[in-house]
Amino acid sequence: MSRPRILLLVLGLIQMLLAFSYVQASSGTWASLPMTVAPYLTENSYIPSTVPVLVGTPPQQVNLTVDVSSAILATFGSDCILCAGSTMFNPDLSSTFKTNDTPWELTGPSFSGVYVSDTVGFGGLFNAADQPFVNVLDGSDSSLSSTIWNGHLGLFLSPLNATSTARHVLTHLYESSSLLNPVIGIRFDPANPKITIGALDPNDYEGTINWVQLDQTPDTKGDYFNTFSFDGLKGYDGQFVPYGTPKAALDSFSLSISVPNAFTYFNNSNSTGPVPNPIGLVADTGLFEYNCTTTGSSSIPPNSPYVALTATINGVDYQIDSTGNLLRPETAIGSTGSCPVGIKNRTDTAQPGVLLGLPFLRSVYVAYRFPTDNCPGYYGFAFPSGSNRTQVQISQTPAATPTNSAQCLSLATPTSTPTASVVTAQEAFSKKIYTVYGKQGADQVSLVGVEDMPKMVWNWTGLTPV
Repeated sequence: MSRPRILLLVLGLIQMLLAFSYVQASSGTWASLPMTVAPYLTENSYIPSTVPVLVGTPPQQVNLTVDVSSAILATFGSDCILCAGSTMFNPDLSSTFKTNDTPWELTGPSFSGVYVSDTVGFGGLFNAADQPFVNVLDGSDSSLSSTIWNGHLGLFLSPLNATSTARHVLTHLYESSSLLNPVIGIRFDPANPKITIGALDPNDYEGTINWVQLDQTPDTKGDYFNTFSFDGLKGYDGQFVPYGTPKAALDSFSLSISVPNAFTYFNNSNSTGPVPNPIGLVADTGLFEYNCTTTGSSSIPPNSPYVALTATINGVDYQIDSTGNLLRPETAIGSTGSCPVGIKNRTDTAQPGVLLGLPFLRSVYVAYRFPTDNCPGYYGFAFPSGSNRTQVQISQTPAATPTNSAQCLSLATPTSTPTASVVTAQEAFSKKIYTVYGKQGADQVSLVGVEDMPKMVWNWTGLTPV
């Protein structure tokens, strides 16, 4: 083994021990992490929502794409073929990386990877050692590379997959007593996008957290398992659009609100309100269009006309923002002077009947109490602090309280925001490169921590013969 590799292993071991002692000393903490989101939604491009995750020893920051309806944890390897993103994971830089080259079972012809394990952490405040995840080696599938950047952070623990739940990073952090609470909070809104792990920050939301229990027996024929009871969608007149009482699910990859039949909404002026005609359907996207006030620029979201849609959950109305969310800039494949509306048909007939995509997620505060012990999973909804919501909206109260809420939803409120100083592997490597001992003619390499080592001072006087 070369000396640079030995040095990397030694320094990695030291950092791992320091991190372990820090986690033990800070048992029961929480982290607040910034999230990168699109400034507004558009059909012209897709910008994933990403959050910084620390992988390896020493830690490498990888900005993983957030997915609220899946449990998959995956990084894009540094030598991945056609993977999209700017922060890839380099296993060669981690002293705690392990792999047995077991193929990922969801591997396809142009999207594949292997199961590996390494230390995975958040904000330098807590980490899970030997955390299993997928290291993607081929990301050439264009449909996936356009929606997933750098890797994938699944934040849903399915009640139908006990194995996946048991090996999830959130489960490991909870079982190691690293978290203050078994909960995460998310703001997808561009005003203050963030994710908190281990606690719900009272500064992030207004009103009462509206908790609803997730289905423990979701429709196995469906493509979403994070389903919950849902009152329905209301239009401009404040009345429910007649979709019955379908189940709903959250989807942080979807640019739209998907409903059983979009024509039911668009063909009813009481639901749409006073919008200009004609209302058109673009076959290529499946989206309806409104005549809109537009500058002709795809980089400026229009603010007129107003798209009226409200999601009602457990008796509380959550207004879905129009500008930059439901109403989009015009597209090249649409009609000139027309703007797509983010309400479309859901083609799957299985539950859930309604998919609440990014227009909804960017309009609310979402909490997820992930399942542990005898507690199932719960979603909680509130109003993002600083949003344009009236006091009447904020003061709404849920119609019902979930069963076992005293046992499962009595969460500790944080009193301060913990911080930690993290030196990533990218920062730890020396800017100067060095020759490898015993490797004559080999490329020079950067070293970890060499600039922090004490300098050797030679006593030439003592070596000079008298």
